[in-house]
Amino acid sequence: MDLRNAAYIPQPAERHAPVSAVVAEATLADVPVLAALQARARGGAAAEWADRIHRACSREHSLVVTAKVDGETVGYANTEFLPEHPVDHAPAGYYLTGVTVDPAWRRRGIGGLLTRRRMDWVRERDSAVWCFIAADNRPSLDLHREFGFRHVRTGASFHGAEFACGEGRLLRADPPRGRET
Repeated sequence: MDLRNAAYIPQPAERHAPVSAVVAEATLADVPVLAALQARARGGAAAEWADRIHRACSREHSLVVTAKVDGETVGYANTEFLPEHPVDHAPAGYYLTGVTVDPAWRRRGIGGLLTRRRMDWVRERDSAVWCFIAADNRPSLDLHREFGFRHVRTGASFHGAEFACGEGRLLRADPPRGRET
């Protein structure tokens, strides 16, 4: 069974009950658990993920957050400032750069909690929040639409990230009217 992309049913007849999770900034002590979660959810070696997550936690102008239910880490997500890309010309700004939820905890609102926390953090620094998503990643596109993201442009890559399906969407969310920073 491929755990990377769970079957997506936008309005399933049977839904999991939403959960209440504690969302907090990750620390370097969280890295091994996050790496194991990433390896379970997306494949690859935990050691390689640990190196990437460690760098993300250590960078200035970036944020890594975790979601825990009853002390168990069930998801995490990244945000970072990226300069304008010299090749694909994706604009400079704060980008939501990834969200991972343990396959056993998906479709319970955890991705939304992680997204809200990162957007709040970005809004303390900038008015626009950016992300790029593979065109065939319907769960992520739907989630981000719920948070006010709108399509800016389509491309084969953004910030050097190429999409397996050959096409991605660059999205932007501006603050709700009357809440500009």
